[in-house]
Formats: sequence, C-alpha cells, structure tokens
Amino acid sequence: MEAPAAESSGGDRYRSHLAGEGEKNTVWRHGAPPTYDAVNALFEAERTQEWPAGSLEEVVQNAIKTWEMELSHKARLSDFKSVSPGRFSLSVNGGRARTGEETLAMGSYNALLDSPLLASAGAYDAAAETFESSHDLFRTAFPRGFAWEVLRVYSGPPVIAFKFRHWGHKEGPYKSRAATGEKIEFHGVAVLKVAAVSFAPASSVTANTSDQNQIDHSVMVIQIRYANSKVDEQLRAEDVEVYYDPGELLGGLLKGPQVASSEEDRGEVALAERFSEAATVSASGGADAPPQGCPFLSSGKPQ
Repeated sequence: MEAPAAESSGGDRYRSHLAGEGEKNTVWRHGAPPTYDAVNALFEAERTQEWPAGSLEEVVQNAIKTWEMELSHKARLSDFKSVSPGRFSLSVNGGRARTGEETLAMGSYNALLDSPLLASAGAYDAAAETFESSHDLFRTAFPRGFAWEVLRVYSGPPVIAFKFRHWGHKEGPYKSRAATGEKIEFHGVAVLKVAAVSFAPASSVTANTSDQNQIDHSVMVIQIRYANSKVDEQLRAEDVEVYYDPGELLGGLLKGPQVASSEEDRGEVALAERFSEAATVSASGGADAPPQGCPFLSSGKPQ
C-alpha cells in the first residue's frame, strides 16, 4: 500500500483509518487514536525487507498493520474499515474459526495463544487473561513494541498467502521472568481472504522468444498487474488463517531469572530460598553446623 492518505493515517506511514472524517464517530478503546512512533522506528531499523511503494507486498503489509491497529484499539467492530462487516473470521493453527466479535472480545494475543497445551505447560493461559491483561503483558515485555513485516507473498487477491516475521526486544519482564534484552522473533504463514477487488489493466510488456523468457514475461505481467491493483482502500479481510509455532515466541519470553512481581510472588520466592538453604545444611551433615530452626519461624513472627 502506498503511504496512507494523510487525512486517514493521522501521519502514520503504514496504517490507515486512524484519523479524518471517517473516524469522527469511532470509539477508541483508550479514548484516542494510538501512536506508533516507537514500533515504527524499530521496524525501520531492523526489517529485513523494504518493499517498493505500491507493490503487492507493501499493500499486504500495510493492510495487516491497519487490521492489527483496529483490533487492538477500536472498541466496536462496526468502526473497523479493514474487515468485511459480518464476514470476518480468524483461525490459528487449524483451530476453530472465531468471528470478529469473538476475536475483538478476547484480543489478538489471546486469540493467537489460546491452546490447552500452552496452558498446561504454564507458558500462557488465554482463559486466565483478559483483553487488557494480555496486552499489558506484551507491552511490558516489549517496551519498544512488537514489530511485524511481510517476508514474501505467494499469491495475490482475493486469496493472499504470505510469510511474515514478528519480533521485539525483551527489555521488560514477562510474568515472573526478568528482562533479558534479547531479540525474540518468530516466523509464520498466513492466508488472507479479502473482499473482491478490481485490477487496473496490466502494463504492456514486449514478449520474448525463448520458453524461459515467456515464463519470465508472464510473471512480470502478473507482478505489474498486482502492483497496479486498486486495493489501497479495498483490501478488506473476510477470513484470516495464521500458522506459526508459539514456542518460538514463548521460549524467549520465559527466559531470564525469576523475579517477584507481587507480595505473594515475593513471599513464594523467599520461602523457596529458605527451603533451599535448609536442604543444603541438612545435606551437608556437618557436625559443626549450627542448629536450624523452622524456616517459617526463623525470622520471628510470621508476616
């Protein structure tokens, strides 16, 4: 997608439907449109691809960024411009397709990480998180944001298959695990079905003589046709399928020393340390080891 129109983007280079006449009645989850300066800076500094303006790859990349913005910051599905009203659904790793209203209620992180395997492993329990708590977890872990880019597009509208990369730097804690500063990233593939779009005529290309050149010519025509597609404001999602390995994301988040994030957590950590000390002394069996009192009472009256 070419740079969004200023009246719609609010100055953002990669997202539409943030400002302008079309958003005058929008209900924003946090009272006002978001700003993406920090994550845009991270994206521009560390992206692996820089797609030509107007290319299909850029169109898809900006469309997904706009969809993610609406899902995270608009409170009503009726205010979304990036999805087909009443027809949108999201499925992850072959799971049940959720409607737009369901996805909006639980939030994108819960939708992407809703798995009994993750919950049973203690890595992430979507049922225990709300929309707000899930976003707070990732905002805290990734203070500069969680950047996203298209790596490759395999097919064009109306069924778009593409490969993507998602990354951030764990410069804050995740649950009870301290910041590590490490880059955490994962790759995935998605299939995006969009509402019907119209195409501008392909530019004329002089045919070549060899079979291979004829193939190259056909590919060139297809690429030019997509580059000229009138999809800037029409690439509205109907069905989105996402496939990725959650372990690539959560494995990095669960690294780092354990920290106490609450009074209860601090009590558990202190108690664990006392039991560890008591076990060490007991195992040593030294005759000159001082007698050990109950770890619950060694500091006096329980708090």
